[in-house]
Amino acid sequence: MKYLQLSTAVYPMNLCEGYDAHKFRKAFMYKKYLDLVLDWAMSLEGRQYVQENMDKTMIFARRGALVKIMMSPLMPSKENYNWVLLVSRYNDNLYLCLDKEDEPVAKISVRRYHHTRLNQLLFSDGQHLPPDTTKPTDDNVRYSVLHTSSMGKYNFIYSGEVQGIETDEDIQDLSDLSSLNACKYVMTKQIWQKLPYDVKLAKYASWWLHAYLSKCESIYVATKDFKSMVQEPIKETKVRSIPKDYNFNPGFLMGFLHHFLEIVEDLMSNIDSLETVYEFGFNSFDKTINCKIHSGNNRSKKFISADYIKYCRSENI
Repeated sequence: MKYLQLSTAVYPMNLCEGYDAHKFRKAFMYKKYLDLVLDWAMSLEGRQYVQENMDKTMIFARRGALVKIMMSPLMPSKENYNWVLLVSRYNDNLYLCLDKEDEPVAKISVRRYHHTRLNQLLFSDGQHLPPDTTKPTDDNVRYSVLHTSSMGKYNFIYSGEVQGIETDEDIQDLSDLSSLNACKYVMTKQIWQKLPYDVKLAKYASWWLHAYLSKCESIYVATKDFKSMVQEPIKETKVRSIPKDYNFNPGFLMGFLHHFLEIVEDLMSNIDSLETVYEFGFNSFDKTINCKIHSGNNRSKKFISADYIKYCRSENI
């Protein structure tokens, strides 16, 4: 677990420093991160959770996929805000995965590196240890957690990356879930001093969704100038205040997710196979969602792991 260390922050912060030595991510594994969810569902604890919640439709996903869906009504009309979501339905449950390949990714730009650098400057390996800024940052080292939650007729199991906690003392036993759940989880973000309002709204709404789904109470925001320098102390933003500050309705975004899942269930009501995939594509320009079906011998879109398919067949679930 990483620990937030605001008191040791030294200004100005250069968010470009260390980029030349940074170890870039070898691959962004969308399907692999979903495997974390499915692996837990096959564990003793996961099986028990699924059995105890069979009264509702179970949604297996990554946090990022849920955020993409909920953000759709607020998305600016730009190509990079379009998304494609793959869905399988089995035993009345839904499995969601963004249609991204688990393959090597391009070298990130200096601007995209800023968040990694800020993370290095603000988090340490112990509450009484300063952040280690001597080692090169490494995007291949990530900390992920699993969450369970419910909304209306749905129960969710989803994975997502976690940055760290704000606390007075180290957690002595990381296997103690009660201690972990009692922590104050936090996020850090960085933003340019001057941004168009629609871009700023989209950023804060997305941050709110990630924080809400991650049980984060606070987001610490660093404002950077045109030279990528953070000149002023980082400000704490309470997650609960973001919807009011940026004038959006969180209930509408969550309701959109619920409505979308109902439509998907209805379209896939006759499907009971992890090898049949429905492809949903969102167009940010006209705010429409279209659907394609991949079945039979077309295996290119199948995203459920072979181990999980074997498990479902052996358990007859």
